Amino acid sequence: METLDLPQWFWPALSLLLTVLWLATLLWRRRRPGPAETSLPHERVEAEDILKAAYAEEQKEGVLRIGDLSHRLELSERMIKRGMAALLDFGWVERDAEGGMRLTDEGKARAQELIRAHRLWETYLVDREGMSLDAVHAEAHRREHTTTPEELERLDAELGHPAWDPHGHAIPAPKCGVPASPGRALSGDVEPGDRVRIVCLDDDPAPLLAQLVALGFKPGVDVEVVERQPDLLQLRVDDHTVPLARAAADHVFAVPAPALPLELGRLPVGARARVVDIKGSGTRQRRMLDMGFVPGAEVTVMRRASLGDPIEYRIKGTGIAMRRTDANDVMVEELEDG
Repeated sequence: METLDLPQWFWPALSLLLTVLWLATLLWRRRRPGPAETSLPHERVEAEDILKAAYAEEQKEGVLRIGDLSHRLELSERMIKRGMAALLDFGWVERDAEGGMRLTDEGKARAQELIRAHRLWETYLVDREGMSLDAVHAEAHRREHTTTPEELERLDAELGHPAWDPHGHAIPAPKCGVPASPGRALSGDVEPGDRVRIVCLDDDPAPLLAQLVALGFKPGVDVEVVERQPDLLQLRVDDHTVPLARAAADHVFAVPAPALPLELGRLPVGARARVVDIKGSGTRQRRMLDMGFVPGAEVTVMRRASLGDPIEYRIKGTGIAMRRTDANDVMVEELEDG
C-alpha cells in the first residue's frame, strides 16, 4: 500500500494546532454565560426590565412594593429583591427615610428612555419591516436595551416623530414622562348596547395579544357590547359576535365611540368633555399627549381671555392655557352633565 511522503514537521505542527484549538474551546466555554448566569436579575437586561416595572408601579401607586413587582413581573419575591439590589448598585433606586425604596432621577430617566425606545422600535418593525402586531414585542424588547440615545433620536426622526406605537401606547418625547395609557379597560363599566372604540392593547403577554388580534381587536376598531356576564363579554366586531373573557378584557382599553366628535376649541366655558382623538401627527400630537390630552381623559373649559384667546382648560387637576387653533387639534365628546 502506497503511503504519502509527508515532511517531518507535519505531524508535530498538526498536534500543536489541535492542542491550540482544544485550549481555545475550553476557554470559550468557560467565558460563555450559561442559562443560570444569563437569567440572574443582576444582569443588566433583567435589571432594566425590573426598572421599567418599578417605574410603572411608582407612577400608578406612588410607592414600590416587592409583592406588587413580583406579581407584575411574575417573578419570585426573592428574585425581585436581588433585582432591586442591582438597581441600588446602578444608582437607579434609593432608600427613603422609612427604609422603603424609590426611583432616583437617573432611574426615572433610564426607564423613560427604555420605554421610548421599545415603542419606537415597535413602530419601526410594523411600519418598515411589515411585522405583525402580535410579533413585534419580543424583537423590540431585544433592541431597546442596546440602542444608544443618538440612535434613538435618528430612529424617531426617520419615523416622523410618531405619537403612538402600533398597540396604541403613547410614545414619550425625549426626556419626558410617559403619558398615561389611553382609555379604560374594556372589562369596566360597559353595558349591553354600548359602543366603544379600542384605543390600546397590552402587548404582553404575547399569546393573549395574538388571540386578541386574531379576533379582530386593534386600535381604532369600534365594537358593540352585546351581552355582559360576570366573567364573559359578548362583543360584536364588524359583522360577527365574539366572546371575550373578562380577564382578557382587562388588557383591552377603549373609549366611548362618539357619534360626532367636536373640536375642543368650540366648547363653551363650563363644558366638560372626554378626549376621543388628537388630529395631526408627529410632534403636535406628542405635545398634546405630554400635556395630558390622551383619549379617555376628561377636560373642563375653565375660562376665556377677554379677546377669546387663549382658553384655559383643566385636565387631570392641572390648568392649561391654549390658543383656540391648538385646542381644535383635540377631538372630544361633550359630557351630558357638562
